[in-house]
Amino acid sequence: MYLNKVKLIILPNILIVVSLSCHAQYAKLDSSIKQQMALYHLPGLAACTIADGKISWSGYYGFQNIELKKPVTRQTLFMLASTSKTITAAALMQLYGEGKFNMGDDINKFLPFRVSNPTSPSVAITIEMLLRHRSSIRDNVEYLGPFWNVNKGDPVLPLYQFLENYLSPGGKNYEATKNFYNERPDSAYHYSNVGIALAGYLVERISGMPFDQYCRKNIFTPLQMDNTAWFLRDLDSNEIAMPYRYNYSLNQYVKCGFGGYPDYPAGELRTSAEQLANFLIAWTQGGKFNDKQIFKKDAIQLLTPDDIRLGFYTWFIYGTDQGTILYNHNGNDNGVFTAMLFNPKNKKGEIILVNGEIDVLSRLRSLINTVYDSIP
Repeated sequence: MYLNKVKLIILPNILIVVSLSCHAQYAKLDSSIKQQMALYHLPGLAACTIADGKISWSGYYGFQNIELKKPVTRQTLFMLASTSKTITAAALMQLYGEGKFNMGDDINKFLPFRVSNPTSPSVAITIEMLLRHRSSIRDNVEYLGPFWNVNKGDPVLPLYQFLENYLSPGGKNYEATKNFYNERPDSAYHYSNVGIALAGYLVERISGMPFDQYCRKNIFTPLQMDNTAWFLRDLDSNEIAMPYRYNYSLNQYVKCGFGGYPDYPAGELRTSAEQLANFLIAWTQGGKFNDKQIFKKDAIQLLTPDDIRLGFYTWFIYGTDQGTILYNHNGNDNGVFTAMLFNPKNKKGEIILVNGEIDVLSRLRSLINTVYDSIP
């Protein structure tokens, strides 16, 4: 009888200690994030962590619109910039999982126009080269810059037209020496937005559906990402965080506006932290979400294998200060910074979405490490 009383007394004490410990841990995290936001001039931020196949913590800070004093909430949508590439790769890997292509297939097997490097026209550019940024397709900043830097809403140039004009000899915007590197495909790594946009177009060609509609049907809907879209026209602009750039000379934030570009599969997805977490949960749980198989496990293991020594696609490797190796993809655009990371061993991960810019590596690492180190 005495032992039972002792147990009853000790158990609540243990629960209280754990609760207080977690509360103190997240209070410290909140404080650190707010300090870094003030130091780095970040107007708004949404973040969450995942562990054991669920969201373990989420936090919302600052303003999605400074002028309207509208705070960031769990419903706030952020432009993902290049973190969008993980979704584009996942869409293509869904089709791989269905046996629709092989990674070594020549992309011309699926395209209505021919694409080859003009210096090595007989060397096939393959799907795996696109996903590993080894296709030798070059981002012609002189041509692409006006699309990337002028925020005037959704692109008016269709994806297929943009790509054909850019990549096909005789195309309106084809420039052999500016649109391709002077080297053999697969001979070197060169980060390529156009290459990933082409991967998105392959989703269209292989599935027979427009890329954005394919993602809606096969990724966003089953993952309960109902307020996620590639185009502004499909979202409520009142829920989208306004991108800002901090002007140090004027000591104030400057609106960047809402923009779009024709290579949109490389960076134009908009979603919230918790919706993106649904994707990351499925990706780290063998492709399952709510007991439904969204992605084939072998397709996930090919793109981001648990053993990174096997080689990987699209994602990058990030090392924490403690030496933990994570898969990572981040995005930077006008008034935008985003990051999504996960540990291939224990499947813990984090998402950070900001409507401001982080252009200093040490600041990026500080924010990422602060959030990841908080995961129980």
